[in-house]
Amino acid sequence: MKKITIMLVVLFITVNANAQRVKKLDEFKASNGVTYKVGDQIKLGRGSDDNGKFVYVNIGGWAVSTNPEANRLPASNAGLLVTIKKIKKYDGKRYKNVIFTVGGGNITNYLLDIENAIATCEVEKCTKKTNGQTVIQSDNKYDKLKKLKELFDEGVLDEAEYEKEKKKLLDAEE
Repeated sequence: MKKITIMLVVLFITVNANAQRVKKLDEFKASNGVTYKVGDQIKLGRGSDDNGKFVYVNIGGWAVSTNPEANRLPASNAGLLVTIKKIKKYDGKRYKNVIFTVGGGNITNYLLDIENAIATCEVEKCTKKTNGQTVIQSDNKYDKLKKLKELFDEGVLDEAEYEKEKKKLLDAEE
């Protein structure tokens, strides 16, 4: 009996020593400058895989498959509004990350790896590297107009193309 008790104590200590430290948060300030809070909505961008599937938004909860590929959100969910239900920060030796549990209006929850989703534009208000500089992308019409003007100033667009694209942006926003 004494040996079994000692073995259980050693096993308990070993498991706890290797366990992830998980902290539940009410809010998280991400690398894109946005402070996300439980209850906030996030609009999904596009899946970053070649086939349009999401890499950093996965099915969670009871519907999880043992096949990781089957858990990935399909491309048809681009533009979906999801609501943050939980925010967890993992701070272990091998795994450090912030994961949001989000709901998309159905019975299934999704797990959203927020920092990687921001880096790959799987969520709006994302960051992309352009010529070694990080640029925050937004759907704000003024941001789009500014980018369009920069392309015109750099000579990428001629005046006719610039005016045509500018008109499209302005007409779409009305």
